[in-house]
Amino acid sequence: MSRVAIKGLSLTYVNEAGAFPALSDVSLDVKEGEFVSFIGPSGCGKTTLLSIIAGLIKPTAGSVFIKDQQSIGYMLQHDYLFPWLTIEDNITLGQRILGIHNEISNKKALRWLDRFGLSDKRQERPQALSGGMRQRVALVRTLATEPSLMLLDEPFSALDQQTKLKLEDLVSNTLKMEKKTAILVTHDISEAIAMSDRIVLFTSRPGRVAQLFTVPQAIRALSPFDSRQHPEFQNQFQLIWKELERFETN
Repeated sequence: MSRVAIKGLSLTYVNEAGAFPALSDVSLDVKEGEFVSFIGPSGCGKTTLLSIIAGLIKPTAGSVFIKDQQSIGYMLQHDYLFPWLTIEDNITLGQRILGIHNEISNKKALRWLDRFGLSDKRQERPQALSGGMRQRVALVRTLATEPSLMLLDEPFSALDQQTKLKLEDLVSNTLKMEKKTAILVTHDISEAIAMSDRIVLFTSRPGRVAQLFTVPQAIRALSPFDSRQHPEFQNQFQLIWKELERFETN
C-alpha cells in the first residue's frame, strides 16, 4: 500500500518578473516502509517537492495523497535547536506543539536520547554539543513525535565525512527497525544508493521524474557504511552518475 501517492503534480512560481515553473507533471508512489531518495541537478525542485509533501506549499496542479497527514516528521540540513532550551526541552518541543506531551511521551523521548548515546547531555544546552551530536538530537526530536513518514532534507550535508557516515548508519538502522517510510533529498549519489530502496532522478527545472532506480537487494541488505564496499555499489554509482550528468550539462 502507498504511504505517499503523487499524481500529475506541477508547481509554478509567479512574481513581478513572470512565471517560473519549478515542477512539471510529477507522478510517484512511495510504499509503506520504503526508503526513497530524490536526486537531480541543483534547482530541479527536490526540496520544493518535499515541502509540498509536508503540506508547507500548495501545488499549482495535481494532487498529493498522504496516509495519515498528521504523522510526518521533517529533518533538515540544520538542526534548528533552540539555544536557550536544554536538550531535554528541545527533544520534547514537537510533542508540546502537537499537544501530546506527557510523562509517558517524555520518557519515550529520553529513551531515544539514551539509545543515541546522549542521555548524559539532557540538561546541556545545544551550544555544548558537536555538530554530529546536535543532528542526533534533531533526529530524536523528530522521532519523539512518533511519525510514520520521515522527510529528510539533506540532513548530513553540513557534517564532516566521518560523522556523516556514522549518522547515515544510525538513521538507516533506526528507520528500518521502526519500519518508517522515508524520503531523502540529497546531492550525494553514494548516500542515496547506500540508504535507499529506490532512487528518483529528476530532470533540470522544471523538475520531472526522469528515471527510477531500484537499488539491488544485495546492497540494501547491508548498512550504509558496509554497502559502499559491495562490488555492485560502484556499478550502481556509475549508472546513476551517467544519467544525472545528462541533465547537469543541459
